[in-house]
This record gives sequence, C-alpha cells and structure tokens, in this order.
Amino acid sequence: MQINAESKALLKQVMARLDGFLANPWTAEMEPYQIIPNVYYVGNKYVGCYLFQTQKGLVLIDCAMQETAYLLLESIRKAGFDPKQVRTLFITHGHIDHCGAARLLQEYTGCEIYFPQGDLFFLTDRRDLILREERVPEFQVTGTFSYDMAMDFGNFRFRPVHTPGHTPGCTSFLIEADTEQETLLLGLHGGLGLNGLSLAELEANGLPLSLQQEYLGSLERIIKEPVDIVLPSHASHYPGDYFAIAAQNDGSGKALRVPGMWQTLIGDRIRQAKELIKRDAQAAG
Repeated sequence: MQINAESKALLKQVMARLDGFLANPWTAEMEPYQIIPNVYYVGNKYVGCYLFQTQKGLVLIDCAMQETAYLLLESIRKAGFDPKQVRTLFITHGHIDHCGAARLLQEYTGCEIYFPQGDLFFLTDRRDLILREERVPEFQVTGTFSYDMAMDFGNFRFRPVHTPGHTPGCTSFLIEADTEQETLLLGLHGGLGLNGLSLAELEANGLPLSLQQEYLGSLERIIKEPVDIVLPSHASHYPGDYFAIAAQNDGSGKALRVPGMWQTLIGDRIRQAKELIKRDAQAAG
C-alpha cells in the first residue's frame, strides 16, 4: 500500500512541530493554572499534563518530553506543590510527547508509573514506535491499567478506558472529582491524533489494520459519557481556542463547563476518522 499525500503531510506536520519543541523547549513554556480545586494544568503549549492533589498524594497524568521536564517541574512549583511529592504517574500512551520525561521524573520523585498494557512493546522490541526513541531513556513500569475499574484516590476516582487507535494501548480517563459542592466528571482522551492511522501507515509500521476501525469505535462509545469538563491531551485538538476559554476560568471550573465541549472534541475526530476511512476505501478501489 502507498501512503497517500494527506497522511504524509499530516505526519510531516506533527513531526516538525515535535522536533521544534525538542530543539527549542523554552518555546513551549506557559503558566500553569487551576482548573477546579485540586486539579491543575501543568503542561506546556504542546502537551497537556495534569496534576491532581488527591487524598493519597499527588497524581500526574502524562509528563511530556525530557527536554521540557524543567518546565513541568517549574509549573508544579508555581501551582504551589513540591514536584518531589508526585507519587503516581499515569501515562496515556507510548509516544515521546507523553512519556519522554518518565525516567527523569521517576529518578527525581521515586513515583510509581502506570502504563498501557497494549503499548508495553513500545518499550522493548519496538522502541521505534515511541518516535525519536533515542531521546527517551528506559523507565520502570510499576503496573498496567485495569480498564473500566476505577482507581480510588479518595477525593478522585480515575477510571481508565481503553481507546485504541492512535496507539494500540492508548488509554483515556474518566475522572470523578469531588468538590465541596458536587462531584464532577472530567474527561481526558489519551490520544486523538490521526497520524499513523491510514491503512498504509499501519501496514508500514507493522501494526494491526484493525486499529483504524477500533479508533472510530472507541470514539463512538466514549462520546456518550456525560463529561462536565474536558482535559485535552493536546489543546490544539479542540476545534476552537481551548486556552482562550481556559484563560477565562477563575479556578472554579465554571468557564470550562461549556455544554457539549466533550461532544464537540470527540465528534470532530469522528468526522475526521470517517473521512480517512473513506479516502482509504477510495484508494483501494
């Protein structure tokens, strides 16, 4: 199978942006902010990283690249916490921009690391799938996720959901967050990127062609969840200016409780996935 022009252009765009931040990590810097009480955005302009102050210690979802780790640590400090107190790191999938700083963080904090079962082979015999794998030191995985079983951290319950496609093990999170007034449902999709999902790219990478349909199917299931607040893994995936909306938030979450935001985010990717599947079908004749 030949990789079509659209897929080549998308991959080139994704890798160019990644390489730009790897070469000039300071350009990704942004101020952390409180989303709701006990939940903070501590990522950068490129990758979303989220800090949770739970009753069982600090939990971090994704850690971005090793090159931007100093930005992550500084954002945690600015949010009012000692980064050495991070106890648990959840990694959504095995690409460099989500797990690149895992070893550094593990050495610095001694944190436990939970990783998707379906992406474990990225860390062993297929390190090339990490993307720029030479920049990702090996790290120790504490455990993998048990899907659709909530991990209870007291004031937060993290429910990992298997959403394959972007990678075989890509994991999303539906998070029940207790506030003084109510319990909110936070939604974080672990990997909405369409790069690598054409049939030709899947074949070239030695990955199951079924991932394309699995991606669409998982989106069609998770879109039904009654998410109150969206935590994007990449703000650029939202079809609008997510950071502009977040800038209006006062830390209570009110500005981010946009009706239908989850459905807008996921629905846009369903549309793009269907277009990709249609292009592949037309190419196959």
